[in-house]
Amino acid sequence: VQAVRPDGRASAAGPAVPAPGPARALYDHRSVRVLATPPHTAYLKISEGCNRPCSFCAIPSVRGRMRSRTPDSLRLEAEGLARRGVKELILVAQDSTDYGRDLAGGADLAALLRTLDRVPGIEWIRIHYAYPGRVTRDLLEAMAGSSRTCRYLDIPLQHSDKTILRAMKRGGHAAVFLRMIRRIRRHLPGCALRTTFLVGFPGESRQAFRGLCEFVREAQFDHAGVFTYSSEEGTPAFARKDDIPAGLKEERRARLMEIQARISLARNRARLGKVLPVRVDGLEPETRMLLVGRTEFQSPEVDGRVLITDGTAVPGQIVPVRMEEAHPHDLVGRI
Repeated sequence: VQAVRPDGRASAAGPAVPAPGPARALYDHRSVRVLATPPHTAYLKISEGCNRPCSFCAIPSVRGRMRSRTPDSLRLEAEGLARRGVKELILVAQDSTDYGRDLAGGADLAALLRTLDRVPGIEWIRIHYAYPGRVTRDLLEAMAGSSRTCRYLDIPLQHSDKTILRAMKRGGHAAVFLRMIRRIRRHLPGCALRTTFLVGFPGESRQAFRGLCEFVREAQFDHAGVFTYSSEEGTPAFARKDDIPAGLKEERRARLMEIQARISLARNRARLGKVLPVRVDGLEPETRMLLVGRTEFQSPEVDGRVLITDGTAVPGQIVPVRMEEAHPHDLVGRI
């Protein structure tokens, strides 16, 4: 892979060297970018580090406190990526909704979306890793008023049980989360919601897990990832007794994924017969016989895909696809 500067020119120099110490380094638009994604898609890291005290996570001790990049730096990088042919920006951070709180001048994620919405050439902007308590009305209004921001939010909830979430040092509970979900869907009709859950955390009772299953059924997420807890040295939870057997953790993970698969299948079936805009990523890598792409409610690598059985298009192009088959993760259709 050839290193390319943000202005699109090739660089013979090696990667930029960050300031020493992980707690102080902050990547910016002047650093050399090497894109490991398809050329029409790029991740845009808006901040580094995290101020959240989640007891299972070592990121704050490794990466330090949250440090936001300036809106100008992000705009300049986005402009450089657009000149190179990038059409989809995926905003990432340890906590994207905390963006700008350490900057002067009222910078926040909503204001950043309004800035990036004006970058020529960018067609889709996607938000990952929003903290549930920070999905504000202003953010939802900025998304609703943007012609380029996908109606898609990735909000890692981790659990729904109040006691478990308190032990995780996250707060919230099922009723609070359901109110947030209703508010998002009211402001952004059709918004796809992705989340992640952590099962088998120390002290997770049968009742807590049953409550999590019921919450998932009620919330009706478009996509969810489920992980099993493993104690990590250096985290506050490491001192807690890991009292859930490994086999039971895996059983709970499989059970929750089974529930979510049924929900995802039903939501995909509701799209049958509809013509949806699909961004083509290229040929399906295993067969090389089909095109593969994504709707705005599918993020690359973590969500499902659209398999295109008929029609021609070039990677990066958005084409209308009529949905003809539905599966728990993928859709099948023709241009």
